Amino acid sequence: MGTPGWIPPTETERRLCEAGARGDWEGQIAAVAGEDLYLVVPQQGQDPLPVYEDPAVGGTCIPVTTRGMLPPWHPQQFFDRVTIEELAMDWPNDKWKLAVNPGTPCAAYLPATAAHRAAWTRIRAQYGVRPGGLLSTHFGGPLHGPLAQGLACGAPVAVHHSVPWNELGTAFLDYSADAELLREQWSVVDPPSWQQRLGQLLDAQFVPAGTEAALRARSGGEREEEKAGAGSGEVPELVEKYEERFRADGVLPADGRVKSLVALDYAHAVALVRWGLGARLCAPPEAEQAVLRAGELARAAYGSWQEFSAGYALGRALAFDNGWFGAAYQEAVHIHRVLTQDPASPWVGLPLA
Repeated sequence: MGTPGWIPPTETERRLCEAGARGDWEGQIAAVAGEDLYLVVPQQGQDPLPVYEDPAVGGTCIPVTTRGMLPPWHPQQFFDRVTIEELAMDWPNDKWKLAVNPGTPCAAYLPATAAHRAAWTRIRAQYGVRPGGLLSTHFGGPLHGPLAQGLACGAPVAVHHSVPWNELGTAFLDYSADAELLREQWSVVDPPSWQQRLGQLLDAQFVPAGTEAALRARSGGEREEEKAGAGSGEVPELVEKYEERFRADGVLPADGRVKSLVALDYAHAVALVRWGLGARLCAPPEAEQAVLRAGELARAAYGSWQEFSAGYALGRALAFDNGWFGAAYQEAVHIHRVLTQDPASPWVGLPLA
């Protein structure tokens, strides 16, 4: 099985190919058991299910796509996420098959009788849902160069959601989830409000201005502090508490201090671009320009990914943890460790500067 020279875009497709090559039906289910699968959203007047006759298996199939095999961004083609368990519960016809990535090098055609669907549910329970906080790479996406550097600025948000860090395309989660997240968390409902929020994030307007001024004055040395004058204020005590804990937890080196908080806004800017693409509030050319801009701004503010990461972690802690050293703090430290220690991380293999 597999096509010479074809590289599976993510681990999921690799596992699917390997199970198919072994003729391992349960292995194919296991490959997708904890993953999101994608169903095409029907256009108006279309059948609610994209059923088709597949000559490869000589029967009726319902096609789903793994994340890595989603087609390129198209303004009118949307997908809904679905799990193998949901498919098992709602399956309409025992004679039909589930076609995973049909017509591709990692296709799997799975029988869907009641007994087979019970096995889907059992394997899903055995493997569990894909946990949050995982690093994932799309080998068909940008891996080097300025666009990859810009996307790497959004890697903390991608790791939080366990989606590939270097994807700029059809979906972040899926069409409806991306639109809902923008509406609920960012009050973004249309292209103008998306554009406005993006501009504010690229201008770092969401980080606390007083704290940011104090950090910049401090890292600029004494003469800079004199120039900034009393208006820049002292670095808040809470910041120093976090820095002390960061040094103990390896987020900062032994004598390290946080230079700036703007990494938080730049990471969110890249995420906003990806959500905006998913919700069809912007198109790929505009999205690429915005991601490139985020990368430029990050390079201007930080000398390394370690510095960027400490800025992001402190920004998250100040916004969501407020001195508790609770779940939000632990998550920020976890994301730092994943991105600065995993050999597959862009923060390890891709220079910021």
